[in-house]
Amino acid sequence: MKKNFIIGSVILAVSFFILMAGKSTADPPLKIEPRSPIISPRLADSLNVMSADDKIKVWIFFTDKGIFDNQALKRTLESIENNFTQRAVTRRKNRTDNPELFDFYDIPVNDEYVRQLESAGVEILRRSRWLNAVAADIDKELLSEIASYPFIYEIKPVAVSRRKPAPPDSFRRGDVLPDSVIEWYGLSYTQLNLENIPVLHQFGYTGEGVLVAMLDAGFELSHPAFSDVTIIDQYDFVDDDPIAKDPDNTNENRHGTLVLSIIGGYVPDNLIGSAYGAEFLLARTELVAQEIIEEEHNWVAAAEWADQQGADIISTSLGYLDWYEYSDLDGNTAPITIAADLAVSRGIAVFSSAGNERSSEFHYITPPSDGDSVIAVGSVNSLGIIANSSSAGPTYDGRVKPEILAMGVGVYGASYTGGYTYANGTSMAAPIAAGAGAILLQAYPEWSPVDLREAMIRSGDRYDNPDTVYGYGLLDAFEASQLFYINPVEPIIIAVGDTLDVTFSVTGLQDSIPAFYADNIPSTAVFEDNGDRTAGLYYIGISDDIGLKTFQIVAQTGSAMDMIDVSLTVLAQGNIAVGPNPFDDTLAIFIGPDNGQITDITIHTPNGEKVWQDFTDSYNMTTSTVVWNGRNSRGSEVGSGVYFVVVRTERTVKKFKVFKR
Repeated sequence: MKKNFIIGSVILAVSFFILMAGKSTADPPLKIEPRSPIISPRLADSLNVMSADDKIKVWIFFTDKGIFDNQALKRTLESIENNFTQRAVTRRKNRTDNPELFDFYDIPVNDEYVRQLESAGVEILRRSRWLNAVAADIDKELLSEIASYPFIYEIKPVAVSRRKPAPPDSFRRGDVLPDSVIEWYGLSYTQLNLENIPVLHQFGYTGEGVLVAMLDAGFELSHPAFSDVTIIDQYDFVDDDPIAKDPDNTNENRHGTLVLSIIGGYVPDNLIGSAYGAEFLLARTELVAQEIIEEEHNWVAAAEWADQQGADIISTSLGYLDWYEYSDLDGNTAPITIAADLAVSRGIAVFSSAGNERSSEFHYITPPSDGDSVIAVGSVNSLGIIANSSSAGPTYDGRVKPEILAMGVGVYGASYTGGYTYANGTSMAAPIAAGAGAILLQAYPEWSPVDLREAMIRSGDRYDNPDTVYGYGLLDAFEASQLFYINPVEPIIIAVGDTLDVTFSVTGLQDSIPAFYADNIPSTAVFEDNGDRTAGLYYIGISDDIGLKTFQIVAQTGSAMDMIDVSLTVLAQGNIAVGPNPFDDTLAIFIGPDNGQITDITIHTPNGEKVWQDFTDSYNMTTSTVVWNGRNSRGSEVGSGVYFVVVRTERTVKKFKVFKR
């Protein structure tokens, strides 16, 4: 996979940057001019209905970071690495294309600007180095005063969300792996098997060595599901406390406990998380009491903290609606979305629940799911049918969302009260998908977030025909891993009387001998498993089979399986001739009128090496004849021996064996 893939433009509200391929296309300006108006229209509308002493939470964006020349910038960046763990440094080296590990966006906001705001009476809630902004609690009169400060770029409201819970939905369970394996997963088997995750577990991929940051509500770690879970660090961004839970209102720990158990829980014969071998960072960013309000500045702060700690993945089951309209879902407007895309540019894969809004008037995904590089996860039931509540795309600028789907109906997990429960919503689907991502990063630690996103999208069962509800479809983690697959075969076109002799082979799991099966092949075809990681299909075209047929080839070894569809078209007898055979200097290839236009003529050695393909230079349209002069594409005469001529037209493909004397 290519790392030089456009992550997408990330245009901050403060107009600082456009990110491509995980790096800046140009150095950001060290200072920008204040926006006009400084108080955003949406915030101004809110102020009009506020009394003078009412307070409101806002983002205050700065014009600069107090650095105005490149020498000062260089000196500052030289000291930045000390703020990051070695794990974070290694991640940036391995998973980004940035020529420098640290840049302008890693520099903290200017302390002097913060001091001036605090001296004026502004209550600073959070600082964001990525956004070059602070989140603050401020009253109406003071807000108007600080808007005149020369270092203020813009002031916008902080978004909040009132998460809509997913409605009840029915679910079913099915069995695929051996009973002993299914029993080991307990009631969590169905939610993992739907995405083909248990197969990867059986091959030893559990997320080991991957650090996942969970940005959610509080976490009740005394639950037995977490006895063997490795927690590297945790922080409560709601109460500014080192323990990511609410000790007084235990209901605050319900949601976080549930999502953590779905990805990391480990209770054999009961509950197994999708990446139970991973390590975790826990960040409480959400306050769920009463009105179920969470604020995006907590999320941004937690994402920056996760970056410094060395997180490989961020999994978040939050979404932000207030202050945002559909036109804002362009990947470049919501600060939380910009922060999420910036996390990706630093080598962190971000998984976000798509939201539970599709059955409401606003049925779209919610930020940060609209991010260009964010993996938005929708919800399906155990049959792969989209949940009624799962939010839809596209983004305002027309991109496909959600990217992938995972089970989010009747998902089994740990209850904050100590037992177990079932829950619905994209909140449940996101940690399942993020766990699959951790497994894939264990298998391919060199993958960038873009590589991971592309592999997961390509595994979707609707990859070739995405839509605005299912996105690219249901995730298949094993297919995304490419650990075992049947090598693809091009569509086959033959005429009645032609002979088809094709070999199928597999890649991956080199020590295994898979069993091959065929389904829906023509009745006169002969299919044989060769017992050496290959299988053969032999067939002579007959008139009864004229038309297009699709058959399946299946290879299975243990719990690993792959299937490909093969397209076979049988045409009425064509009239393509090659001669003389043997030949001395030139070979004529005649293509009759029943075959349509020539698309390709190639000549190969017996070992498959292509020696000639320039048929257009020697094609006589009057006689429908191509003449090969016995020379390769470089103009050198080929030696004597056997060659294969492959002729492809609009209606057929024919292969001839010829001999040059």
